[in-house]
Amino acid sequence: MKKLTFILFTFLAFATFAQQGTTDSITANGQKLLKLLDASKVEELWQKGYRVDWETGQTVAVSNNPKSTHCSAYAAAFAKQVGIYLLRPPEHKQSLLANAQYDWIQSSSAEKEGWKKVNDGLTAQNEANKGNLVVTIFKNPDESHPGHISIIRPAVKSIKLLNKEGPQTTQAGGTNSYSIPLKYGFGNHPGAWPDGVIFYEHEVSY
Repeated sequence: MKKLTFILFTFLAFATFAQQGTTDSITANGQKLLKLLDASKVEELWQKGYRVDWETGQTVAVSNNPKSTHCSAYAAAFAKQVGIYLLRPPEHKQSLLANAQYDWIQSSSAEKEGWKKVNDGLTAQNEANKGNLVVTIFKNPDESHPGHISIIRPAVKSIKLLNKEGPQTTQAGGTNSYSIPLKYGFGNHPGAWPDGVIFYEHEVSY
């Protein structure tokens, strides 16, 4: 009886920890990644409803489509800033680029560039906290409509909150934000959260 009670107590203790535990702490390289993301001016540039220079986010002209967004251009530009290749112009035009990035990042070409698959949101958040570049991508089932991509932002989150809303992200899109949970950043894409997104990471040389 005592043994059974001990086993039950141990199980409940682990279950409680799983709910109350947190992601890994942010390392020195994670802090460097945070500073780069916060310096990217994503809330000022890559604005919805405008044609933009993909790399700088500067407005070129008013878009014919007021709903046009630039999540994929921002992700590619930030990756380039930290010395990493992510599918980008001129290899692919800005239009529907996130869908193409979804396919490309799972290819042998991306693997040769150093990209590695991450299996879940917890691991994705922890890899970002180490300072690695981690992206999360959703491909629109209707390939004539845009998907979405964002960058996982270093953040310490409870496991309970992580399971509820996903890792923290930095993104351009319908809402440009330095810090927004994945669930809400992908809110305009039904089916994205929690099962439609994929995660990939790449080491950053600081």
